[in-house]
Amino acid sequence: MDNELLGYITTRVFEGPAYLGGILIVDKKGIPVEFKYVEPIRPSKLQTLLYGNTIDRYIRVESVGIPLVDAVERKPVILFIREEPFLEESKWTFPIISISRYKGEVLSNIGEFKELENGEYLIKIDTNLPVRVKIDKKFRERLQELINLLIEVGQNFDIMEPFSRLEEAIRFIWREQKKS
Repeated sequence: MDNELLGYITTRVFEGPAYLGGILIVDKKGIPVEFKYVEPIRPSKLQTLLYGNTIDRYIRVESVGIPLVDAVERKPVILFIREEPFLEESKWTFPIISISRYKGEVLSNIGEFKELENGEYLIKIDTNLPVRVKIDKKFRERLQELINLLIEVGQNFDIMEPFSRLEEAIRFIWREQKKS
């Protein structure tokens, strides 16, 4: 169980528009073990016209997300996301979980959780605010196992913090590419 890895994936849209995404794989102590990113993707005017309001989802999922997850050599046991469309694409054997800090209702004890609706849960995993997670329905039967893993990770590092590192790395790549 010590070799369980966690994945974080995000896509950012920069001026142009240009989509740039990355995936960060960390161990249960938050130490990076793998990082990959895609070069900026700039949809053409024709693509924008043909895809209409589906262009954002298409690029985030089909052109950035799926290729990144497929490209990592060390697959995670959980992939954390912030972009909801990616939640629908769980073709992998590991759960994809939308995660964020919840600033509303307070849960008192670590391990306490509350079911909301549509596969969403509030879970107290550390001394910070609870996390709000949304889990694909095919993984809901593993809820207690996932909660236990989240608690274990929450004792080692802030489970949300790798998103900050990943987003800063993507901004850094964008700035460096603009220079060249």
